[in-house]
Amino acid sequence: MHRIRNSRYMQFIAASLFALSVLYLAVRKHGYALEHTSVLLSLTIVFPLYLAVVYRMTIGRIKRSWKACVSVAAFGLVIVYVIIPPPLREQYRFIKYVFFVIESLFIVIELWIAWSIIRNLRAFIRTFRVKKTKHFYFLSTYAHTIEAVFRRPVFLLRIMITEIAVLYYLTYRKKRRHLPLPYPTYSYHKKTEYFGVFLMLVHAMLIEIVGVHWLVMQWSEVAAWTVTFFDVYFLLVLIADYRAITLSPIILAPDRIHIQLGIRSFVELEYANIEEITWDVTQKPKRKKETDAYSVALLGFFDEEPKLEIRLRQPVEVIGLLGRKNTVRKLYVTVDDAHGFYETVSENWKRVLQGK
Repeated sequence: MHRIRNSRYMQFIAASLFALSVLYLAVRKHGYALEHTSVLLSLTIVFPLYLAVVYRMTIGRIKRSWKACVSVAAFGLVIVYVIIPPPLREQYRFIKYVFFVIESLFIVIELWIAWSIIRNLRAFIRTFRVKKTKHFYFLSTYAHTIEAVFRRPVFLLRIMITEIAVLYYLTYRKKRRHLPLPYPTYSYHKKTEYFGVFLMLVHAMLIEIVGVHWLVMQWSEVAAWTVTFFDVYFLLVLIADYRAITLSPIILAPDRIHIQLGIRSFVELEYANIEEITWDVTQKPKRKKETDAYSVALLGFFDEEPKLEIRLRQPVEVIGLLGRKNTVRKLYVTVDDAHGFYETVSENWKRVLQGK
């Protein structure tokens, strides 16, 4: 399923970059055509609509969201405004008004969220401490806390989960006297090649930040700093994700399995909901076609087969980036100590079934 999602994202990025390149070259060579109001109006409508349609046909096929389509279209409008020559921007003033409305809306939403947090801060901290003893991970603790404390702006607070997790894991300092959990834990990063992949990505992004900033600066100073801001943000996300991976092993509590894959996603799985845990993993061609499976594995230089497969009786929800929810019926798990994980899960599973 992760491969299908990554493929959709790559298709969206490729189609967007292609359209952006065509738009940029057309404006540079035939900018005089934009002096006609009808042409400029068509461009302002068609390009954002194109991005929204491409999003719906690629990423939107995995998870439908009209909010995401609207956001993509709004971003397309921003791109059109930046590419349009400065003299024509004054001629086409209504675009500015659209930006002012969108910016004002975001400010109102941020103030509403800030006021909701401040008003319920004491209850939030108290509930967070209680939930932390049951859910262990920051992502799941935060998600359950906002569900318990806040009612109206829960969705808005949920989509901020990635940004808050980035801040949390970048600033987290493990205490020296930190007591280990009384339950078995299993890491999933020590015997993989992900650390090498992580270093490669960090080096590539550092080079990209400098190179892309210099290239875009030749065209627009504002665009250069905008691109640099997002590049630095993605670099911080990558670092926070790696820290979360090292600090968040799989936890086998007496009643359920707690899994957090970096800052990307988390899921809680009750033993009673397990239909089977097996070493007989579904073949790769069939796995590529599955849309209801969740892979607990890290990217490596080589494509390795999952160690274990957990099939469920009832579907469970996986909470991903920006609070997006996905329903799965099967988990593919790769851990450093696969045999120990299998034996512990099997014992807890049999104990829970016998207890019924």
